[in-house]
Amino acid sequence: MPFSDPQQQTYDLIVIGTGFAGSFFLERYLAKAAASAQILVLERGKLTEHADRVAARATDTTALAEPYISRTGDPDKRWIFSVGFGGGTNCWWGNAPRFLPADFEMRSRFGVGEDWPIGYDDLEPYYDRAEAILSLAGSDDAAPYRRLTGYAQPSHRLTAPEELLRQAYPHQFFSMPSARARVHGAGRGVCCANGICQLCPVDAKFTIQNGLMRVYEDPRVTVALAAEALTIDHDGSVARGVTYARNGREQTATADLVVLAANAIFNPVILERSSLAHPLLGRRLHEQVGVVAEAFLDGVESFGGSTSVTGIGYMLYDDEARRRDRAAVLLETWNVGTLRTEPGRWRQVLPLRLVLDVVPDVANTVRTNPADPTKPQVHYIGHSAYTQKAIDQAQSDLERVLAPLPIERIVVDERLAVSEAHIIGTTSMGNDPATSIVDRDCVHHQLRNLLVLGSSTFPVGGPANPSLTIAAQAMRSADRVMV
Repeated sequence: MPFSDPQQQTYDLIVIGTGFAGSFFLERYLAKAAASAQILVLERGKLTEHADRVAARATDTTALAEPYISRTGDPDKRWIFSVGFGGGTNCWWGNAPRFLPADFEMRSRFGVGEDWPIGYDDLEPYYDRAEAILSLAGSDDAAPYRRLTGYAQPSHRLTAPEELLRQAYPHQFFSMPSARARVHGAGRGVCCANGICQLCPVDAKFTIQNGLMRVYEDPRVTVALAAEALTIDHDGSVARGVTYARNGREQTATADLVVLAANAIFNPVILERSSLAHPLLGRRLHEQVGVVAEAFLDGVESFGGSTSVTGIGYMLYDDEARRRDRAAVLLETWNVGTLRTEPGRWRQVLPLRLVLDVVPDVANTVRTNPADPTKPQVHYIGHSAYTQKAIDQAQSDLERVLAPLPIERIVVDERLAVSEAHIIGTTSMGNDPATSIVDRDCVHHQLRNLLVLGSSTFPVGGPANPSLTIAAQAMRSADRVMV
């Protein structure tokens, strides 16, 4: 049985984590691995069936994060993640755009942030494969990046104001690429557009359980639930295995290859506990900043779309001059939100979310808490001035790009979003071992049979949602390590 007590101590591969990174790595690895391969997967949490999540109304992902960490610095900052089988796929919203080619070249093109050691071309075929596995709904007629294949499902229906924006910006405004099903055929329900996508009541959103469970049902794979990875065991230059806690005791398993695929809070702490010190380990913690706004309309009715987030705009994103000066903005237009309180005009409002990129700061860190070694200590002093400058200009930027709509007024919420739930940085990738933790293939510079996967390796995140890029990067790493 795949979900059982491990019956052996020696494996070909040990994978830590069952979220996007670990699962998509395994999907690619198993396609090439020998029929005799033995793989152990360690998952800290438990497996909860979707029906049980819905019955329990287990929607508060912030509460899931808080017991696992301690925080210093900004008292209002929250870090949202989900501990359990499937990782972030259980609580993500399902928006799945690609990064733009420029997102990989921030330093060389705009003079800010860091360059990635790989580029868009390296990930392009893996983006295609990941989109197929996610069975994305999207529009094939245009995109701000090159795509080799079409989307698996047709795009979601836009609202009336979004249709006006698409006409005004045919090369910059599109239907949001979505892992919330538009039609039947993906083995999932069809999106009901009720806007509680962190726990989809009809199971329309891709999760590991409804879309990639075959990976864990493979007879070569054994999954140990409630198994917390403590350290990567090594002899200084070679990873030998993993020590983990399960059933109240420590256990050790050995392997030829180890993949660390937890999130950007746990990855650096596991490496730190393993005596794999580095000046940048746990540093450059960041995530995008979210700004919420509403555009009040004159005579145009909104809320006629077929999912929660229907539109995606690049009018404040794909702008080279802007990115040299201030953060880019991914503009999301929503099909759920607050109605107007004026009779006859209830739906004449367009909810908006501006997602801004951040220049990483080495002062934002994740460390083992010296007072409680069982918990990571997250220290966050705030976002960059580069981002704040864009926040300060959000009102004027929106007035300009929304001019094609019959606007009465635009209201930008002064409160920033608590979290975008996109935790990035802390084990950055790069070509130079002095300034990065892993190389361009996500192989640890010191232990060449240890891979570190996920958004913790991103040198800088860009404004786009990271999930699709995490999946693509993981599959590329699987191909590279098995060459």
